[in-house]
Amino acid sequence: MATTSSGTITTTTVNGVSRITGLSSGIDVDSIVESLMTAEKTKLHKLKQAQQLAEWRQEAYQEFTNTITTFSNTYFSLTSATSLIRTSTYMQYTATSDSSAVTVTTDSTAAAGNHTVGVSSLATAAMREGGVLGIRGSNTVDYAAAQGSSLTLKLGDASYTLDLDSTVTDVSSLQTALDTAVGAGKLTVSEESGILSVSPADDSGIYSITISGPAGALSALGLGDGSETSVSNVLDTASTLAELAGSMAAPFTFNADGQVVFTLNGTAFTFDQDETLAEMISEINAGDAGVTMKYNSLTNKLILTADTPGSGTTISTGEQDSTFLSTLLGTVKAGTDAKVTVDGTTLTLNSNELKMDGVTYTFHKLTTGDALVTITRDTDSIYEAITGFVDAYNALIENINKALAEDYDYDYAPLTDDQKDEMSDEEIEKWEAKAKTGLLEHDSILQNMLTNLRAAVTDAVSGAGLTLKEIGIAASSDYTEHGKLDVDETTLQSAIESDPDGVMQLFARKSTSYSNSSVVRDLNARARGVRYQEEGMAYRFYDILQDNIATDLNSAGNQGLLIEKAGSSATTYDNTLTELIEEYQDKIDVEEDRLDAKETYYYEKYTNMETYLNNLSSQYSALTSMLDSSS
Repeated sequence: MATTSSGTITTTTVNGVSRITGLSSGIDVDSIVESLMTAEKTKLHKLKQAQQLAEWRQEAYQEFTNTITTFSNTYFSLTSATSLIRTSTYMQYTATSDSSAVTVTTDSTAAAGNHTVGVSSLATAAMREGGVLGIRGSNTVDYAAAQGSSLTLKLGDASYTLDLDSTVTDVSSLQTALDTAVGAGKLTVSEESGILSVSPADDSGIYSITISGPAGALSALGLGDGSETSVSNVLDTASTLAELAGSMAAPFTFNADGQVVFTLNGTAFTFDQDETLAEMISEINAGDAGVTMKYNSLTNKLILTADTPGSGTTISTGEQDSTFLSTLLGTVKAGTDAKVTVDGTTLTLNSNELKMDGVTYTFHKLTTGDALVTITRDTDSIYEAITGFVDAYNALIENINKALAEDYDYDYAPLTDDQKDEMSDEEIEKWEAKAKTGLLEHDSILQNMLTNLRAAVTDAVSGAGLTLKEIGIAASSDYTEHGKLDVDETTLQSAIESDPDGVMQLFARKSTSYSNSSVVRDLNARARGVRYQEEGMAYRFYDILQDNIATDLNSAGNQGLLIEKAGSSATTYDNTLTELIEEYQDKIDVEEDRLDAKETYYYEKYTNMETYLNNLSSQYSALTSMLDSSS
């Protein structure tokens, strides 16, 4: 807004429109117009308040729709683990074994009972496992230079001291010194072309060797380059293939291109000598050769294993112009089958797992006798599912009943913008909290849904053989609880244990005449009545809830009643309240245009008056001047 003054005329520009607002008449035009417009805005305020109420009411509906949808998805969905309409919820079993050699799991097709299981052999996969590696020198040995030195030998976790005295003059005397230091039959030392190799003796149980000492002593034995103070036969997967080959007592070779090239079950692999052993392992395991390579740090061996166990599988290999496989992995050891006996029947298996009659047996080791496996109905899981449903149902109807019983307070209408300008944020928050109370008072949709749910709880289920009351569930006798369910825990637990199938029928029985739940909202009243009589309580709940929260269209093109009324948080369009809100917005736009025109009209009237008075003033001044000059 821009304001300029000239003499006694003040001009105000608002939104590009210039208005003369004084002061020839001495009248405060802005204040007068503002007062007039305040009276004119009464209709606009009512429209905005009505729109706000519709938006709040839509939010309240959607909040209940979300809560009801969560409740339905938890207890009446075929994909929920706690669903009461799934027969598998009532067909849960627990399995125990009195031997760690056999573990057991079950599914819903299992049956309670006892089984005997014996394991005489386990299935193994075909594999190639390398021998124990030794340490190979890189330079010729100088026994005289090594004399007088002392080295530390670490074999596994045990440490020994090797003294190289004047008696150590050749490979034979070095072997004697080793036997003296660590014990006979543990290490073997050999010499070829002046190069020493130190390896675990056959059947010694030694897998890892580390030799530490002064760099000069190791170098004299040809085991170091003059700077190393420790050498070992332990594979380092971070080493390159070239480094690995150079440290081995019997190194593998590369082809003319400095590569290792081989096939595993027909899949070709090529590795350059500067690639690490870890990179090789990773590439093989990620490939399609059907094998897994790993390094066993306990035995210090590289192992290649077929992914599928059993005697019918093997590992086919091929290598040309390099010797990695033959050096580090040895020959193929064929896989074997498992032999087990279940309830007196002997079976040969190509794996260590057997699935039979809803029971999965996993075999871990041989048994000295039969293991006893016991399968029992998991009544605790059934109990928890049912009591969880009761708790959730009670919480749901408590919230709905509270909303239905709340009185709407007409003294707390939605605030106008002018009213908010005069209040603090805290005052606005408290006011709006009261203004939102009772928006769903006596709502017919929610009331009818509650009535139908209560009937579903009390009406008998045809053919079930049990009633809710007989299993310890009944509507509260306290009328102030408005239909909440009470649970007699002892009676419910006893009913589940004595007649789990009857409990299942009470909740999860399907209608034989109209079993397809996807078309339930298209059934006529007679068909719905038949379905209702034939189905269990969980299906009744499902049908009632879908009548209100279904988002798919039925044959009449309608969604659930609550969705039709207010939409959901995900779809706020194409529903009664959204249409009403949009209608209010159209009326608000029209009313705001009218008010803009009315304000312009008032300013035009006062502008004309100011202009007229200013002209009169100018004429009066001129006349007065003329009279003064003639006197």
